[in-house]
Amino acid sequence: MADRERGGGNLEPVQRGPYTCREYMNMVLLYGRCNYNAAEAAREYARLFRGQRLPSRNVIIQVVNRGMEDGNLMPLLHRGIGHGAAGRPENDRNGQNEERVLNAVEVDPGTSIRRISREQNLSYNFVQKVLKRNHLHAYHYRKVQALKPEDYLLRVRFCEIMLDRITEDDTFLGRILFSDESTFGRDDTFNVHNVHQYGIVNPHLIVQNKHQTRFMTNKWMGIIGDTIIGPIDFPVRLRGRRYRRFLDDELPEHLRRNFIEENEVIFQHDGATPHTAHATTELLNRRYPQRWIGVPRRNGHVPFISWPARSPDLNPLDFFYWGAIKGKIYISELRSEQDLENRITQAAATITEEMLYYVRENFVKRLRKCIEQEGGHLEQLM
Repeated sequence: MADRERGGGNLEPVQRGPYTCREYMNMVLLYGRCNYNAAEAAREYARLFRGQRLPSRNVIIQVVNRGMEDGNLMPLLHRGIGHGAAGRPENDRNGQNEERVLNAVEVDPGTSIRRISREQNLSYNFVQKVLKRNHLHAYHYRKVQALKPEDYLLRVRFCEIMLDRITEDDTFLGRILFSDESTFGRDDTFNVHNVHQYGIVNPHLIVQNKHQTRFMTNKWMGIIGDTIIGPIDFPVRLRGRRYRRFLDDELPEHLRRNFIEENEVIFQHDGATPHTAHATTELLNRRYPQRWIGVPRRNGHVPFISWPARSPDLNPLDFFYWGAIKGKIYISELRSEQDLENRITQAAATITEEMLYYVRENFVKRLRKCIEQEGGHLEQLM
């Protein structure tokens, strides 16, 4: 029987001595060139180095794993003094355990480290290391707005018009007043996965929800250029008359306070019912002639640019602002309605002009990405 080199659980034939450092390095380089496919790397090695000793797929896997674990490609037996220890976890003498892990992921990409560990009788840390060194990451689902068949073409058309306008007029994007309303409640989005405390012992943290005593507020916000307008109180159940009073009386005053010329503003809102009432669109035609963006309705006034329904991924309030401030508001349990109001004000104050600059850049990227996706979902690609 041929002698075998021993070191870190490796079993490599050594009838003619160990592989040289150059040979090991060639294996690693070919492994990368072959998209981390050890079998393909072994075939490529045989093609390039004919007449030389040829490593098997398992030999290449062992070499790569030694390099990943302790930065040394040589087996322990053939290292000089002080070169550190090699070794494979879980007695993985020929890469079989690693292959079991990779096969489990290939069969069920939605599996978990704990499930693989339990089903394959391997340690959690070993499974985690195998996935990491094979560049396998756990990607999460993204929640997106459900679209109707007719939405796709309308979204593409909107994005094309917007890009054309932005190209033709350098000031166009900075003059759009993006607007939206959002409710904030006592039991809203406290994310237990994002909030934690470090400690030597488990502090057994809890957060109360589903309170019998509840409170809620509805806020209107606007973003125009580097300026944020609001938050402005709205009724939780917004009616068209209240919305029109805001547009006709309150919003012009807010614009003046922020030194914004109303006759330069391009007003945008979505297709919520108070926004599309005939009296509302008539008011918009009067205050923003050929300068408002909204959802058209039958027998109604035609907007300057039609906003595509069910497109929160194209509104900076939805894809940036609400998430940014709610992440700060719900960092801990709310104590009272006044506490909620204070946190909304404090969180709104953290949004900077630099952030809004990048939001505009991101908006243009989203327009292009939406066209690439033929009007389909784009959040998962941003």
